[in-house]
Amino acid sequence: REVTMPQSGLSPAKLNLDSLNDPGDRYELGELLGSGVCGEVYSATDNEAGGKKVAIKVQKITKDNMDDIQEEYRILRDLSSHPNLPDFYGVYLKRTRNGDQLWFVMQLCEGGPVVDLVRGLLKRNKKMTEEHIAFILHETVKALVHLHENHVMHRDIRGSNILLTKLGEVKLVDFGLSRELKSTMDKRKSCIGSPSWMAPEVVTSDRIEGADPNSYDIRADVWSLGITAIELGDGKAPFEGIHPTRALFQIVRNPPPSLYRPANWTQTYNDFITECLEKNPDNRPFMVEIMEHPFLTSLPENDFHLTQELKSLLEYISPDIVATRSEEVIVRKKFMTTRAHPAPEEMHTEDLAALEDITEDTVLCELQERNKHKHNYTFVGDVLLFLNPNAE
Repeated sequence: REVTMPQSGLSPAKLNLDSLNDPGDRYELGELLGSGVCGEVYSATDNEAGGKKVAIKVQKITKDNMDDIQEEYRILRDLSSHPNLPDFYGVYLKRTRNGDQLWFVMQLCEGGPVVDLVRGLLKRNKKMTEEHIAFILHETVKALVHLHENHVMHRDIRGSNILLTKLGEVKLVDFGLSRELKSTMDKRKSCIGSPSWMAPEVVTSDRIEGADPNSYDIRADVWSLGITAIELGDGKAPFEGIHPTRALFQIVRNPPPSLYRPANWTQTYNDFITECLEKNPDNRPFMVEIMEHPFLTSLPENDFHLTQELKSLLEYISPDIVATRSEEVIVRKKFMTTRAHPAPEEMHTEDLAALEDITEDTVLCELQERNKHKHNYTFVGDVLLFLNPNAE
């Protein structure tokens, strides 16, 4: 099945660091809005634009993240005119004694991540209505169709990367893991993303050593959207909070997840999630097809009242809006990175059932490797083993 899209894409022109200006005193950094593996985001005041409030993403420049930075810059530069992507105001190079920093200056989304709003409501024993969930997903899908039409795969769709403005508008952000494709039907081969939201074919894309890796296309974003749809209902993704290697194993081996209590939600919402979470990517719909699902098309044509209702919810929840956030984890091939441990850390098998070849030798070898790294607890399916480090 092929979907015909307009011929388009990103300009090949790349970011020239030597030509960038230092921000000087133009911007006054304020509150830290969020921090993750790829950098920190601050609210800031633009002193040369009448005190306008903006958001600035601050990233250290290393040889390991330059490709990510280039791709994010090109996407922001060429595609940010879409109403569901943040406005992009410019890029600067801040020279410091501790290393150079790249500053991306963007539209400030004061409402914060949609998942904070969901968790704020749950904290008050309330939940987001399906109409609001559908609206947020509909606006996100519009942004993703725009990216896909321009041959860009996002690869990190989740509730914390969907922001609300103070007016209740929806913006998809964070293109640090995004990649341009040669065409709409082109594929990627890197196992990369936030574990709980990764599609099964992304998890297995480079797992078999010595063999040609599997590949995946833009429909991997559709799976992540389905997980995000669950997140907006339940307040967390299905595999959130468990160790990344165990989450990846369950994504591949288990049936597709669903809402925690499906009976508490409409059949249309449940069906939308089922459509997105088709494990066989060849049978999974494209984003332009997801746009036609009844869960999204049932929204009123004039959705102004929905932005106003989200705006009111933000004001209602504002004292509790900064909910406890899960630590961001990014997986790249067999390594994981967190904000607390920015150096890539090799992932060891948390669940012995996930070993490709289960023999006495491979199990003992894995247990010895885990013992060497002082990992005393190991799963075998649902059974938790404890290896006593003091035993002879």
